[in-house]
Amino acid sequence: MAWPLIGVNLPKIKGFEALNETLTRIKDEGFNGVEINIESFPMIIEGEICQPWVDLVRSVLEMHELFYTAHIGRGLDLRDTNRPELHRAVLASSLEICRQLNMRVLVLHYEIKSQDFKVEEQFLDAHRWAADLAGKLGVLLCVENIEVEIVEPVVELAQKVDNPNLKLNLDTGHAFLAANYFHFDFLKAVSLMVPYLGHMHLNDNTGTFEELRITNRPVYDSMTMSWRREFGKGDIHIPPFFGKIPFDDVLALCKDYSGVYICEYTYNDYTPFNASVQQMVRKHIIDSRK
Repeated sequence: MAWPLIGVNLPKIKGFEALNETLTRIKDEGFNGVEINIESFPMIIEGEICQPWVDLVRSVLEMHELFYTAHIGRGLDLRDTNRPELHRAVLASSLEICRQLNMRVLVLHYEIKSQDFKVEEQFLDAHRWAADLAGKLGVLLCVENIEVEIVEPVVELAQKVDNPNLKLNLDTGHAFLAANYFHFDFLKAVSLMVPYLGHMHLNDNTGTFEELRITNRPVYDSMTMSWRREFGKGDIHIPPFFGKIPFDDVLALCKDYSGVYICEYTYNDYTPFNASVQQMVRKHIIDSRK
Protein backbone atom coordinates (compact mmCIF):
# COMPACT_ATOMS: atom_id res chain seq x y z
CA MET A 1 0.00 0.00 0.00
CA ALA A 2 1.25 3.47 -0.87
CA TRP A 3 1.88 6.00 1.90
CA PRO A 4 0.01 7.59 3.59
CA LEU A 5 -2.09 4.76 4.94
CA ILE A 6 -5.51 6.07 5.88
CA GLY A 7 -8.21 4.05 7.55
CA VAL A 8 -11.63 4.57 9.06
CA ASN A 9 -13.36 3.10 12.09
CA LEU A 10 -15.77 0.27 11.37
CA PRO A 11 -19.27 1.78 11.60
CA LYS A 12 -22.20 0.15 13.32
CA ILE A 13 -23.57 -2.52 11.04
CA LYS A 14 -26.88 -4.36 10.99
CA GLY A 15 -25.67 -7.84 11.76
CA PHE A 16 -22.53 -9.74 10.87
CA GLU A 17 -23.84 -10.36 7.36
CA ALA A 18 -23.23 -6.69 6.56
CA LEU A 19 -19.50 -6.83 7.39
CA ASN A 20 -18.35 -7.97 3.95
CA GLU A 21 -20.44 -5.35 2.17
CA THR A 22 -19.23 -2.61 4.52
CA LEU A 23 -15.57 -3.48 4.04
CA THR A 24 -16.07 -3.53 0.26
CA ARG A 25 -17.60 -0.05 0.38
CA ILE A 26 -14.80 1.30 2.59
CA LYS A 27 -12.20 -0.06 0.16
CA ASP A 28 -14.08 1.40 -2.83
CA GLU A 29 -14.10 4.81 -1.14
CA GLY A 30 -10.31 4.80 -1.14
CA PHE A 31 -9.56 3.98 2.48
CA ASN A 32 -6.60 1.67 3.06
CA GLY A 33 -7.73 0.12 6.32
CA VAL A 34 -10.27 -0.27 9.08
CA GLU A 35 -10.13 0.01 12.86
CA ILE A 36 -12.46 -2.46 14.58
CA ASN A 37 -13.65 -2.31 18.18
CA ILE A 38 -13.03 -5.72 19.74
CA GLU A 39 -16.51 -5.69 21.28
CA SER A 40 -18.18 -5.25 17.86
CA PHE A 41 -18.56 -9.03 17.79
CA PRO A 42 -18.83 -11.47 20.74
CA MET A 43 -15.22 -12.62 20.39
CA ILE A 44 -14.63 -12.52 24.17
CA ILE A 45 -16.85 -14.05 26.84
CA GLU A 46 -15.86 -13.39 30.47
CA GLY A 47 -12.27 -12.80 29.51
CA GLU A 48 -11.95 -15.88 27.32
CA ILE A 49 -11.74 -15.98 23.55
CA CYS A 50 -14.76 -17.31 21.67
CA GLN A 51 -12.74 -18.97 18.90
CA PRO A 52 -15.63 -19.68 16.48
CA TRP A 53 -16.39 -15.96 16.36
CA VAL A 54 -12.75 -15.02 15.83
CA ASP A 55 -12.47 -17.54 13.00
CA LEU A 56 -15.65 -16.23 11.39
CA VAL A 57 -14.48 -12.61 11.54
CA ARG A 58 -11.08 -13.60 10.13
CA SER A 59 -12.72 -15.37 7.18
CA VAL A 60 -14.27 -12.07 6.11
CA LEU A 61 -11.33 -9.78 6.88
CA GLU A 62 -9.01 -11.91 4.77
CA MET A 63 -11.19 -11.32 1.73
CA HIS A 64 -10.19 -7.65 1.55
CA GLU A 65 -6.92 -5.89 0.79
CA LEU A 66 -7.09 -3.66 3.83
CA PHE A 67 -4.95 -3.18 6.92
CA TYR A 68 -6.66 -3.67 10.27
CA THR A 69 -6.19 -2.10 13.68
CA ALA A 70 -8.20 -2.63 16.85
CA HIS A 71 -9.77 -0.66 19.67
CA ILE A 72 -10.30 -2.23 23.08
CA GLY A 73 -13.86 -2.69 24.32
CA ARG A 74 -15.23 0.14 26.43
CA GLY A 75 -15.49 -1.93 29.62
CA LEU A 76 -11.75 -2.44 30.13
CA ASP A 77 -10.54 -0.68 33.30
CA LEU A 78 -6.99 -1.41 34.39
CA ARG A 79 -7.63 0.68 37.52
CA ASP A 80 -10.40 -1.67 38.68
CA THR A 81 -9.54 -3.07 42.13
CA ASN A 82 -12.47 -5.48 42.48
CA ARG A 83 -11.58 -7.91 39.69
CA PRO A 84 -8.28 -6.77 38.20
CA GLU A 85 -7.53 -10.29 36.96
CA LEU A 86 -10.68 -10.26 34.80
CA HIS A 87 -9.67 -6.98 33.16
CA ARG A 88 -6.21 -8.38 32.47
CA ALA A 89 -7.81 -11.48 30.97
CA VAL A 90 -9.95 -9.34 28.66
CA LEU A 91 -6.86 -7.40 27.58
CA ALA A 92 -4.81 -10.56 27.04
CA SER A 93 -7.61 -12.07 24.94
CA SER A 94 -7.91 -8.82 22.96
CA LEU A 95 -4.19 -8.93 22.16
CA GLU A 96 -4.41 -12.56 21.08
CA ILE A 97 -7.36 -11.70 18.84
CA CYS A 98 -5.26 -8.93 17.29
CA ARG A 99 -2.53 -11.47 16.57
CA GLN A 100 -4.96 -13.89 14.95
CA LEU A 101 -6.68 -11.20 12.87
CA ASN A 102 -3.41 -9.50 11.86
CA MET A 103 -4.39 -6.26 13.58
CA ARG A 104 -1.16 -4.33 13.97
CA VAL A 105 -2.31 -1.93 16.71
CA LEU A 106 -4.54 -2.19 19.80
CA VAL A 107 -5.76 1.13 21.24
CA LEU A 108 -6.50 1.57 24.96
CA HIS A 109 -8.06 4.58 26.69
CA TYR A 110 -6.14 6.33 29.47
CA GLU A 111 -9.25 7.80 31.17
CA ILE A 112 -8.80 9.83 34.41
CA LYS A 113 -5.77 9.58 36.66
CA SER A 114 -6.90 8.78 40.19
CA GLN A 115 -5.51 10.24 43.41
CA ASP A 116 -4.92 6.78 44.87
CA PHE A 117 -1.24 5.83 44.70
CA LYS A 118 -1.96 2.08 44.87
CA VAL A 119 -4.49 2.29 42.06
CA GLU A 120 -2.06 4.15 39.84
CA GLU A 121 0.70 1.65 40.63
CA GLN A 122 -1.68 -1.13 39.57
CA PHE A 123 -2.48 0.81 36.40
CA LEU A 124 1.21 1.28 35.58
CA ASP A 125 2.09 -2.33 36.34
CA ALA A 126 -0.76 -3.56 34.13
CA HIS A 127 0.55 -1.53 31.21
CA ARG A 128 4.07 -2.84 31.72
CA TRP A 129 2.71 -6.38 31.69
CA ALA A 130 0.54 -5.65 28.65
CA ALA A 131 3.42 -4.08 26.72
CA ASP A 132 5.54 -7.18 27.26
CA LEU A 133 2.69 -9.43 26.14
CA ALA A 134 1.95 -7.23 23.11
CA GLY A 135 5.58 -7.48 22.06
CA LYS A 136 5.48 -11.29 22.20
CA LEU A 137 2.33 -11.30 20.06
CA GLY A 138 3.59 -8.77 17.51
CA VAL A 139 1.04 -6.09 18.41
CA LEU A 140 1.71 -2.43 19.19
CA LEU A 141 -0.18 -1.20 22.25
CA CYS A 142 -1.20 2.47 21.93
CA VAL A 143 -2.65 4.46 24.84
CA GLU A 144 -5.11 7.15 23.81
CA ASN A 145 -5.49 10.57 25.40
CA ILE A 146 -9.05 11.23 26.53
CA GLU A 147 -11.08 14.44 26.77
CA VAL A 148 -11.58 14.15 30.54
CA GLU A 149 -7.86 14.33 31.30
CA ILE A 150 -4.92 16.55 30.41
CA VAL A 151 -2.19 15.17 28.15
CA GLU A 152 0.78 15.18 30.54
CA PRO A 153 -0.23 12.06 32.57
CA VAL A 154 -0.66 10.10 29.34
CA VAL A 155 2.81 11.08 28.18
CA GLU A 156 4.16 10.27 31.63
CA LEU A 157 2.73 6.76 31.39
CA ALA A 158 4.64 6.11 28.17
CA GLN A 159 7.81 7.45 29.77
CA LYS A 160 7.43 5.24 32.85
CA VAL A 161 6.61 2.08 30.93
CA ASP A 162 9.55 2.79 28.60
CA ASN A 163 8.81 -0.12 26.30
CA PRO A 164 8.97 -0.01 22.47
CA ASN A 165 5.76 -2.05 22.39
CA LEU A 166 3.77 0.71 24.11
CA LYS A 167 3.27 4.05 22.43
CA LEU A 168 0.60 6.74 22.35
CA ASN A 169 -2.45 7.27 20.19
CA LEU A 170 -3.16 10.94 19.54
CA ASP A 171 -6.90 11.51 19.40
CA THR A 172 -7.24 15.00 17.96
CA GLY A 173 -10.85 15.44 19.06
CA HIS A 174 -10.16 14.50 22.67
CA ALA A 175 -7.09 16.74 22.90
CA PHE A 176 -8.96 19.72 21.43
CA LEU A 177 -11.87 19.37 23.85
CA ALA A 178 -9.58 18.92 26.84
CA ALA A 179 -7.47 21.93 25.84
CA ASN A 180 -10.53 24.16 25.76
CA TYR A 181 -11.94 22.82 29.03
CA PHE A 182 -8.75 22.60 31.09
CA HIS A 183 -7.22 25.72 29.50
CA PHE A 184 -3.99 24.39 28.07
CA ASP A 185 -2.39 24.97 24.68
CA PHE A 186 -3.71 22.39 22.20
CA LEU A 187 -0.75 22.42 19.81
CA LYS A 188 1.75 22.34 22.66
CA ALA A 189 -0.03 19.25 23.99
CA VAL A 190 0.22 17.62 20.55
CA SER A 191 3.95 18.40 20.57
CA LEU A 192 4.33 16.63 23.92
CA MET A 193 2.79 13.47 22.47
CA VAL A 194 4.67 13.47 19.16
CA PRO A 195 7.87 11.72 20.36
CA TYR A 196 5.78 8.79 21.61
CA LEU A 197 3.28 8.47 18.76
CA GLY A 198 2.41 5.05 17.41
CA HIS A 199 -1.09 5.74 16.11
CA MET A 200 -3.44 8.62 15.27
CA HIS A 201 -7.20 9.16 15.42
CA LEU A 202 -8.31 12.06 13.27
CA ASN A 203 -11.72 13.39 14.22
CA ASP A 204 -13.13 16.87 14.60
CA ASN A 205 -15.45 18.83 16.86
CA THR A 206 -16.32 22.40 17.86
CA GLY A 207 -14.12 22.48 20.97
CA THR A 208 -17.16 22.82 23.24
CA PHE A 209 -16.78 20.45 26.19
CA GLU A 210 -19.96 18.90 27.60
CA GLU A 211 -19.58 18.78 31.41
CA LEU A 212 -22.07 15.94 31.75
CA ARG A 213 -19.26 13.74 30.40
CA ILE A 214 -17.65 14.20 33.85
CA THR A 215 -20.56 14.99 36.16
CA ASN A 216 -23.16 12.49 34.93
CA ARG A 217 -21.88 9.96 32.41
CA PRO A 218 -25.15 7.98 32.11
CA VAL A 219 -27.05 11.14 31.13
CA TYR A 220 -24.27 12.10 28.72
CA ASP A 221 -24.44 8.68 27.09
CA SER A 222 -28.22 8.96 26.77
CA MET A 223 -27.92 12.14 24.70
CA THR A 224 -28.21 11.26 21.02
CA MET A 225 -25.20 11.99 18.85
CA SER A 226 -27.38 13.92 16.40
CA TRP A 227 -28.61 16.22 19.19
CA ARG A 228 -25.11 16.78 20.58
CA ARG A 229 -23.79 17.37 17.09
CA GLU A 230 -26.45 19.95 16.29
CA PHE A 231 -25.52 21.93 19.41
CA GLY A 232 -21.80 21.17 19.16
CA LYS A 233 -21.65 19.46 22.54
CA GLY A 234 -18.63 17.36 23.39
CA ASP A 235 -17.00 14.49 21.52
CA ILE A 236 -19.20 14.52 18.42
CA HIS A 237 -16.82 12.64 16.10
CA ILE A 238 -17.33 14.57 12.90
CA PRO A 239 -14.91 14.07 9.97
CA PRO A 240 -11.59 15.92 9.90
CA PHE A 241 -11.94 19.46 8.49
CA PHE A 242 -15.68 19.57 9.30
CA GLY A 243 -15.11 21.31 12.66
CA LYS A 244 -12.68 23.74 14.25
CA ILE A 245 -9.49 21.74 14.85
CA PRO A 246 -6.45 23.24 13.04
CA PHE A 247 -5.48 20.02 11.30
CA ASP A 248 -2.80 21.53 9.11
CA ASP A 249 -0.96 22.67 12.23
CA VAL A 250 -1.40 19.23 13.82
CA LEU A 251 -0.10 17.42 10.73
CA ALA A 252 2.87 19.78 10.50
CA LEU A 253 3.84 18.92 14.07
CA CYS A 254 3.51 15.21 13.23
CA LYS A 255 5.53 15.31 10.01
CA ASP A 256 7.95 12.62 11.23
CA TYR A 257 5.15 10.26 12.24
CA SER A 258 5.26 7.02 10.22
CA GLY A 259 2.17 5.15 11.43
CA VAL A 260 -1.33 4.91 9.99
CA TYR A 261 -4.08 7.51 10.25
CA ILE A 262 -7.57 6.48 11.34
CA CYS A 263 -10.41 8.84 10.45
CA GLU A 264 -12.58 8.17 13.48
CA TYR A 265 -16.01 9.66 12.90
CA THR A 266 -19.66 8.65 12.61
CA TYR A 267 -19.12 7.13 9.20
CA ASN A 268 -22.74 6.22 8.49
CA ASP A 269 -23.82 9.86 8.91
CA TYR A 270 -21.50 11.05 6.14
CA THR A 271 -22.06 8.46 3.41
CA PRO A 272 -22.13 11.04 0.57
CA PHE A 273 -18.79 12.47 1.72
CA ASN A 274 -16.73 9.46 2.85
CA ALA A 275 -14.63 9.21 -0.31
CA SER A 276 -13.92 12.94 -0.28
CA VAL A 277 -13.00 12.78 3.42
CA GLN A 278 -10.17 10.33 2.78
CA GLN A 279 -9.10 12.29 -0.29
CA MET A 280 -8.93 15.53 1.68
CA VAL A 281 -7.08 13.95 4.59
CA ARG A 282 -4.64 12.30 2.21
CA LYS A 283 -3.94 15.58 0.41
CA HIS A 284 -3.34 17.51 3.63
CA ILE A 285 -1.02 14.81 5.00
CA ILE A 286 1.05 14.83 1.81
CA ASP A 287 1.13 18.64 1.76
CA SER A 288 2.34 18.70 5.37
CA ARG A 289 5.51 16.85 4.34
CA LYS A 290 6.47 19.26 1.54
